[in-house]
Amino acid sequence: MADNFTANAGSGGATFASDDISSVQYPRVKPSWGADGAATDTSVAAPMPVQMSIESNQMFISGVAVTPKYAALALSSSGNTTVIAAVTSKKIRVLALSAMAAGSVNVKFQTGTGGTDLTGLYYLVVNTGFILPFNPVGWFESASGVLLNANLSAAIAIGGSITYIEV
Repeated sequence: MADNFTANAGSGGATFASDDISSVQYPRVKPSWGADGAATDTSVAAPMPVQMSIESNQMFISGVAVTPKYAALALSSSGNTTVIAAVTSKKIRVLALSAMAAGSVNVKFQTGTGGTDLTGLYYLVVNTGFILPFNPVGWFESASGVLLNANLSAAIAIGGSITYIEV
């Protein structure tokens, strides 16, 4: 049985689609879009256009606001170097990163002082580098409550920047 209702039933009004939920009629709506005076029904072939914007001073992870943070990448010692200190009960999620090497060196990123690999090796030669562009889901993240470090194969200077959030 249809849940439709008729507006102004006594005077031959129009019939509207509805859905009966707990004895209350809720109107059923078919979205449409278009310029003034025109309408395109939303369908698989004609999806409703949606505009999105990214607010640069905060993001939401499972409905919780997080603020992007920034750090300089300044490495020069062979082995492990702390990039971002541990934050109690938080993971460090890297959203973007740039790096440039002064000489030939391999670098990888790790979680924890002992160094559990988060990335493979990036093989760099003199005056080369790499960029991990903004990725809203992150490129990699540390374990909870554990620092993020970089491991260099040699004592070669690497400079750059890192954008991250604490989740």
